[in-house]
Amino acid sequence: MDEELKQAYAVLGLSENADREQLENRYYLLVRRARAQKMREGGDQSGAERVDEEAISRAYRFIKDYEESKAKAEFTEQNYGKYKKMAGRAQKWDHFLHYYKFHIIGAIILLIAIGYGIKSYVDHRHEQAELAKLPPANLAVMFYGNYFYGDGLSPDTKPLAEDILKEFPDWQRVLAELTYVPSDTKSEQDIALLQKSMLVLMTDKSDLYIMDKANFAKLATQGALQPLDDKSGIEPALAMKAKTEEDTSERVYGVDLSGTKMAEELGLHGTEFVAGIRVSAKHPDEAMTYIQHYEAKK
Repeated sequence: MDEELKQAYAVLGLSENADREQLENRYYLLVRRARAQKMREGGDQSGAERVDEEAISRAYRFIKDYEESKAKAEFTEQNYGKYKKMAGRAQKWDHFLHYYKFHIIGAIILLIAIGYGIKSYVDHRHEQAELAKLPPANLAVMFYGNYFYGDGLSPDTKPLAEDILKEFPDWQRVLAELTYVPSDTKSEQDIALLQKSMLVLMTDKSDLYIMDKANFAKLATQGALQPLDDKSGIEPALAMKAKTEEDTSERVYGVDLSGTKMAEELGLHGTEFVAGIRVSAKHPDEAMTYIQHYEAKK
């Protein structure tokens, strides 16, 4: 191999220490010279001084192949020499990871998604099983408006439900939810929260809504609340009236509990609290009992 390499360099008229740039420059110079000579002599192949283009190309390719093989061997030794007899396998594994890394990452993500889906399903089944053990709810309350309770905009409302239940010893269970509705939309977050609150209303099945006055006006005029004109015991000063799109006569749809002790006792932060019963409430009598209970607490 060394003798053939020396001969290749000799054909090109180069020293064995020539670098890549010198090799490229010398090769293209000799090729141009050979082609120019061929054109001048009209294809005559005789002459002792003729530059042999084929010999030049063979020598050039030999040197290039030798350098590439040498560089590859050095790279392999540098990166995989530490594996010794296992170097070949290590190199194959490295190449496999290089060419199929995105497939592997995709497979890992898919497995994580499947695992998450299975866990969510199991957790949901477990939650449903635990709920089935509980007694049926006597009342479901939704606090819907510019309200704060606990920490953050999505607080744990179980303590709120427990505090309500303490006020009604005859009941077994109360459900309580809080949906924050910004009074003004000054930012993208406010717009997102407003859109979220509208989606909540589309799926909510609460019996009783506790609202600020702006949201009471919206729900009452849209026909989402029951009329309370026939309910006894509502103080006229606390009655909140509205007109719906279908009924243009003004009727009572809410009771103003803002001046009562409800917010203080339940730990709610807000300034306006209007109670209204959802038009298709499952427990309208219990909802009215709640209203009258706090109406009396001034």
